[in-house]
Amino acid sequence: MKSSFLPGLLLPFALLAAVAHAGPEEVIRAKLKAAIPEAEVISVKQTDVAGLYQVSSKNYESVLVSGDGRYLIQGDLLEIRGNKIVSVTDVQLADERRQSLAAIKPADMVIFPAVGKTRAAVYVFTDVDCGYCRKLHQEMPAINKLGIEVRYLAFPRSGPHSPASDKMDGVWCAKDPRQAITQAKSGIQLAKAPAGCKSPVADEFALGVRLGVRGTPAIMAVDGRDLGGYLPAAELAKALDVR
Repeated sequence: MKSSFLPGLLLPFALLAAVAHAGPEEVIRAKLKAAIPEAEVISVKQTDVAGLYQVSSKNYESVLVSGDGRYLIQGDLLEIRGNKIVSVTDVQLADERRQSLAAIKPADMVIFPAVGKTRAAVYVFTDVDCGYCRKLHQEMPAINKLGIEVRYLAFPRSGPHSPASDKMDGVWCAKDPRQAITQAKSGIQLAKAPAGCKSPVADEFALGVRLGVRGTPAIMAVDGRDLGGYLPAAELAKALDVR
């Protein structure tokens, strides 16, 4: 589940006259505000394609918008570089991911530290009911033994205030979140989050949507690179250049 700009999108026929002489960023912000008032635009960045801008908004995935604010594209901007196809969108999102992830408090993550010297760390958006999330969790001892720290963030695929989200509230509010997430991913029913516990689950879900999470597990390096979904311990180490 993710928020989309498209459903119910009706651009107005005219905007305030002041917009006509504004720069592309102001035009895009104004038109999105008029069309989708609840969309809080965080950043507007020029892409490598002339006249095309990448827009990040709170609670919405990143989209591409033309400089005149008339056209909106959902999905990745891809570039053919020799014999490779590279996601320009992912490259541009990397810096935003790096900054946003670094700002998360350790107390709001479920962290499995490396064994011995920490050689690398990853952020993993996870869902306790996801099959591949459970498979990745089974690799945790091997991953930690390779010197990789895993920092779990909540991403209930069915969205906030869902049964999965409630389970994850219970995990994040447990006295021992590491034990709780291991139990939840083993199918063990956990106690509900105690009244008064401020769970970060809904906020982390919103962050994941903004950073381009489309499924779980979603693994990201500390430098903001999107490493994709499930990776066995050895392949994760290779992606992080851990030897």
